[in-house]
Amino acid sequence: MNSRTKYILLILASIACALTIYNHNNEFTGTSFDSFELKYAKRFFTIGILCVGLYLFYKNWRKLLVKVMIGAFGISLLLNLYIVPRVYKTVQLDKIYYEYSEIDTCEEMEKRFLTDLKNEQIIYFQFGIGYDIELAKTLKEKYNIESIGMGCTIQREKECYNKLVIEYLTEKYNDEIINH
Repeated sequence: MNSRTKYILLILASIACALTIYNHNNEFTGTSFDSFELKYAKRFFTIGILCVGLYLFYKNWRKLLVKVMIGAFGISLLLNLYIVPRVYKTVQLDKIYYEYSEIDTCEEMEKRFLTDLKNEQIIYFQFGIGYDIELAKTLKEKYNIESIGMGCTIQREKECYNKLVIEYLTEKYNDEIINH
């Protein structure tokens, strides 16, 4: 195998491995299991690794094994690249949630709201059994407000923040999109 092919394989395998680890550690779906794309990415990466082992022992198969390795690592990389935007968005929402979960009082939430308003990064916390997708879509598209589903347990300090969001929308846009 020439050095160019070795570098291609090394780069494909390294990036596919790094993205597989990143996606595996950060992907969160509704069932907390890997998505089917990630499962297949892992399988193709494993095929690539097996071919590396076979390459060392079977000299007659080396040309075929190199092609299989490039294909397997390439497919694994493509599947992982397909997953990365979704996983990245989830990681960012988790960071936002963590920031707000550290705030314990309504007064602190009011300060945070003023900071968010100044930075144009307002959040709306949805509580309840179901996540209102239409509301989240409208808030994002019309007002550039990110919506985070919080589940059934209502948290007083986040409700204080939501009240400020509603007042802001009513005052600035004369719009009562969120019915309470």
